[in-house]
Amino acid sequence: MKLVARHNGDEIPVEVERHGSGYVVTMNGRTASVDLIRAGAFLYSLRLDDGTQFSLTHHRDGNTHEVSLSGSKVVVEVVDPLTLRRRSREDAGSAGGVVKALMPGRIVRVLVNQGDVVRKGAGLLILEAMKMENEIIAPADGTVDELFVSPGDTVEAGAQLLHIGS
Repeated sequence: MKLVARHNGDEIPVEVERHGSGYVVTMNGRTASVDLIRAGAFLYSLRLDDGTQFSLTHHRDGNTHEVSLSGSKVVVEVVDPLTLRRRSREDAGSAGGVVKALMPGRIVRVLVNQGDVVRKGAGLLILEAMKMENEIIAPADGTVDELFVSPGDTVEAGAQLLHIGS
């Protein structure tokens, strides 16, 4: 899966591939095999392919990740390239209408109800794809006319999620 990590104004391409029980991560031209094991609510054990092991804490709020490792804290926004392209289109000015899934996944949470008034950029629902939770945001101001999905639903790319009317 190709992602973009935003940190201190920089956009860093990251590629993550599942490999057995771990992952192969490529960032800034460097590739590493890593195992990441959850050890608590926010505590993880990270082991690199050379045997080096770290304990880290991780807190996530939408696409923003706060990671504390070896006394240092890093806050990074992780987004997929499709989201960046969608944001560019939205910034160019888009209207309401049917909001569709940009990738296949599972609906984790629906953040709005039918009849809710939403502002452009407001969170509508959380779509889990490839073990990453992606917040689907409103492309424009409007009213949620229809919800086509519920938590637990599995959707394909292009599936209709909800409709926003003016």
